[in-house]
Amino acid sequence: MRTIDFISYDLVAAVLATAAWTAAAITFPLMHTRPLSEDPNTGEYWRSLGAAVTGRRRAMVLFLILSLGVSFVGVQVAAVALLASRGWWFVQEKVLFAVPLAVVCCAVALVVIRPVRLAAEEIRPIHRSPATQTLLVTAALACGAGVTARLVIGYPFGWPAAIVLLLLVLLGSWLAYSLFSHAAKRTVAGATVLLLMTTMVSLGLAWLVELRSPDSLAAAHSHPAAGARAAATPAVPSPASIPVTELRLPPDAAGPVRRFELTAREEQVLLDSGATAAAWTFGSVPGPEIRVSQGDLVEVRLRNRDVAAGVTLHWHGYAVPNGDDGVAGVTQDAVLPGAEFTYRFVAGEVGTYWFHTHQASAEGVRRGLFGAFIVLPPTGIAETVDVTVPLHTLARTVLLGDSSRAGSRVVAPGETVRLRLINTDQEPTRFRLAGTPFRVVAVDGHDLTEPDEVTGAALRVPAGGRLDVSFTMPQTAVLLATDSSSRARLTLLPAEGTASTDPVVDAAAADLDLLGYGAPSEPLPRGDGVVRAEMVLDRLPRFRGGVPRDSSTVNGAVFPRIPTVEVRTGDRVELTVVNRGYETHPMHVHGHHVRVLARNGRAATGSALELDTFDVRPGEVWTVAFIADNPGIWMDHCHNLDHAAEGMMMALAYRGISTPFSHGGAVGNRPE
Repeated sequence: MRTIDFISYDLVAAVLATAAWTAAAITFPLMHTRPLSEDPNTGEYWRSLGAAVTGRRRAMVLFLILSLGVSFVGVQVAAVALLASRGWWFVQEKVLFAVPLAVVCCAVALVVIRPVRLAAEEIRPIHRSPATQTLLVTAALACGAGVTARLVIGYPFGWPAAIVLLLLVLLGSWLAYSLFSHAAKRTVAGATVLLLMTTMVSLGLAWLVELRSPDSLAAAHSHPAAGARAAATPAVPSPASIPVTELRLPPDAAGPVRRFELTAREEQVLLDSGATAAAWTFGSVPGPEIRVSQGDLVEVRLRNRDVAAGVTLHWHGYAVPNGDDGVAGVTQDAVLPGAEFTYRFVAGEVGTYWFHTHQASAEGVRRGLFGAFIVLPPTGIAETVDVTVPLHTLARTVLLGDSSRAGSRVVAPGETVRLRLINTDQEPTRFRLAGTPFRVVAVDGHDLTEPDEVTGAALRVPAGGRLDVSFTMPQTAVLLATDSSSRARLTLLPAEGTASTDPVVDAAAADLDLLGYGAPSEPLPRGDGVVRAEMVLDRLPRFRGGVPRDSSTVNGAVFPRIPTVEVRTGDRVELTVVNRGYETHPMHVHGHHVRVLARNGRAATGSALELDTFDVRPGEVWTVAFIADNPGIWMDHCHNLDHAAEGMMMALAYRGISTPFSHGGAVGNRPE
């Protein structure tokens, strides 16, 4: 059974336990020893309700409700016990607070009320005391506090949160007792005021902590020994630090120069589906492909004609110098309308990559500011046909390449074909290749060792990820389809004008698991030192910009309040990435490729997986590592860019590196 299933069972049981104990607290006052219909002090509504439930029947109803409450608490205990084997990240707040509090409070209520006795006889007067009624309310509040610990506090769960929740349970119980015992109005008012004040003060402190917490980038890297710094304070490099602006290619760098120009603009794009999209483009959707050879000195001049939000160019998955990484507010300022910026780097790695804006990128990429970046070996690739196939959704229309419809291309039988599959969307997608066996020869730009030939397997590509697929063209048609669209597809035909029925796609075919695909490779070097960090991903309510919002969190915090991971050149960096939530998070590390060591405790056994984007599905735990060999300040974020905009971003920074740029500021930098 999957980890996320245990998480779901526990959460559902916690909610149902809260509901059951709340129902018991509400119905308990109705369970008098004489029918409510005969009680002159009971209102007409309650008398009519009580007339239907008398004597032992009333006792059995309460017994049933209490039994459900006990059962749901028991399910929590069992689910947490099983979930604990999957990792402390999934159970911390449950083991330390939620489950013990629910068990204790519910057990005390059961000891006093004695539901077994209720099943055998009518409710006795002792069971109707204010203290007994309050115990039921306390049990309901305890279960509710556990739900809050799971859905609001999350991981890590500290003692301040435990104290606040426990205090709210106690104050709520006091208020209930005051009401049940008909205490003086002053007492009821006092309990109510204290309960409200505790709630408001705890929320106010959370707001104040968010407001006063330092910008992690500015605080840690504007000065090597800097202390806390407010987010609005500009980062001023110290003489002892190296600013990211100096981490660029030297002016006298050697190599054949390949120059390109890209102009960002707003325009109305007419799609072949007939829909019109209000797009931001580099002249087309997708943007012009940049194709160079290894060793070329790439020079790309970016101009912004009229995109008011600003633009940059980030070379997704490519290890450029940090000053050319294109992250607004970290490595440069956003390029506003009328301005320009030139990127220069040597194409040192071959493979399939892509570029996109990293200024307000959740909107910018979705609207069309992206394109393919292909680096060929000096002697070319082994395949004779090379086709780049980016997938993108624009205005709710799925484009495969530049078309939303079925397209075709003629490839002579016997020719070798390489399909470069790029997922530029926010969500993972599956490509399906029918009509021929194939090999996955590269992932995220890095070649695999001795890839096996497979047939029919689905190719799951995370948001931002790439797969290179190679095969020999047969005598019959080959179909490339995607689960994202029933219309957009590419058919390779063996001859012009061939009348051919597309091969049948097996929609039920399992995903190709790359963890055990291909032959084992050399292990990752040990490094000069080891830096270990945990990234626990979740969805929790948090204050962002002083406003409470549903947020995507890392270790319970949101950008720019997530502490930076600091490394030195030569360190081996090991990251444990845990997904506690119900959404997939394609985690993207800038400036480096990570080696996958394990997923859910299962070690990678196939060809080395060197990824820049890895999909952490709900309940999964990934262990990845890399050697810190590219100095700078690098973003590490979810490439579902909506999640990044909601806070799921942090930085990995080399010691001694600083940045003169900041989040926000005069140009409105938005690095997500």
